[in-house]
Amino acid sequence: MYSEKGYTCLDTDLPLAAGRNPANVIEDFESELKSVVKASFNPFPPVFFSRGATCLITQTYISSNPASGLVLMSPPSSNSSLRSSLLTHALPEFNFEPKFPIVIVDTPQGMAELQAENRLAKDDRVDKIVVNDVEGQDAFVKIEQWMDEIGI
Repeated sequence: MYSEKGYTCLDTDLPLAAGRNPANVIEDFESELKSVVKASFNPFPPVFFSRGATCLITQTYISSNPASGLVLMSPPSSNSSLRSSLLTHALPEFNFEPKFPIVIVDTPQGMAELQAENRLAKDDRVDKIVVNDVEGQDAFVKIEQWMDEIGI
């Protein structure tokens, strides 16, 4: 919906199962995301939107590729928290520095958990939006306001 309003955005919504090699799952997803970005023919790096476990894929991608911004909706508290459900091996925690706008969107309970464990949620340079429903109209409006405020 943001693209229809003129924002250069990509929604990172890759299916997390579907016969992927568990040993290379994150690398496979990152490669797939690179293909999606290339096929979008956007002249500027996009604002990436990710939800839940797909936040790992987007953060892997942006740690070595350009982005205009990053919207993490209910991200996992840490990479190791997904080891048993998604990964067969521990993925190192991300250490990229936020050199572009990042916002975390979550419910009050989710944000409290993130601020206790998640590196980005503890970072003062990362914006936070607390909403009752991360998929609802309130979240949509607040994210759009955030993009306008930062000049995207």
